Amino acid sequence: MNPRLTAPQRMARLLAVIPWVVERGGAPIDEIARRFDYPRSQLVADLTEVVLFVGVHPFTPDSLIEVDITDDRVQIHYADWFSRPLRLTPEEGARLLTAGRSVLSLSDSDTISDHPTDAEIDDGRDAAGPLLRALTKLGMALGDGADHAVEVRLGDAPEATLQTLRTAVADRTQVELAYYTYGRDELTTRTIDPARVFSDHGHWYLHGWCHRAGAERVFRVDRIREVRSTGEPVEHELAGGGVAFAADGDDPRVELRLPADAAWVVEQYPTESTEIRDDGTLAVTMAVTAVPWLERLLLRLGPTAEIVAADEPLSPDLVSEAADRILSRYRQ
Repeated sequence: MNPRLTAPQRMARLLAVIPWVVERGGAPIDEIARRFDYPRSQLVADLTEVVLFVGVHPFTPDSLIEVDITDDRVQIHYADWFSRPLRLTPEEGARLLTAGRSVLSLSDSDTISDHPTDAEIDDGRDAAGPLLRALTKLGMALGDGADHAVEVRLGDAPEATLQTLRTAVADRTQVELAYYTYGRDELTTRTIDPARVFSDHGHWYLHGWCHRAGAERVFRVDRIREVRSTGEPVEHELAGGGVAFAADGDDPRVELRLPADAAWVVEQYPTESTEIRDDGTLAVTMAVTAVPWLERLLLRLGPTAEIVAADEPLSPDLVSEAADRILSRYRQ
């Protein structure tokens, strides 16, 4: 019996199944399942519960894809809207190309060429299949307009790590991580019940139950040094939510005075309040989960940043002491 497919695998197969069935005027369910290695029960569910609701506003019958399964034979008909020529302005085309490339980055394919060879289009080596071919044609049609599209990259997380985590989420099995905790500057080993892999502000994150902490946690994927699936079923079923950072009510707060050219701190780090003073400086209040994290931030900011107030006493030589520790490591 074929194992159940993950959501990305099902999406990739559906993108191939739909045009294949349409071109042939229909096909038996068993033939589709065998040809595309698609478990029969999942195939029927996806055709009737997913494809049947694909369409465009206002989602009336003439704007939805039609799926008919009779006597174990599948017929798919495109909505009338899909038969009309698609006319895009250069700006609309560039936006569509950008959105498509961001989706493509979720697949195993790392690059897309605006002008590939015929062999690259037709030989099927690309993991993204129909999406890659569609974006290739769109890029060629846009010509110079394709230069206005933006490459979307979500962090530097290794694809193998992401795939292991996504599979574990789909299979509801535990993973073991070797994880670098930035705030405390330490490497730890953790067993996680994974609930969700998501992106936020250009980084990939894993949300799950941490057995070491005994609570829900969110981990940055690019700080995972090693990951392996244990094969053990998860013990805590979470809703799959999670945010990149949520300050604890007990975490101490610190107020910093920053120069105007340090506004990047507000964009890159979670802050609780930001005020622009009359002299152009910024008054920023942040939660501090660990002092080493604050030390590294202040080292990045240099002498122009100043601690105005803190909930807990901090050494007046906090930054210089941290710098001395770093220099001592280099001397070793």
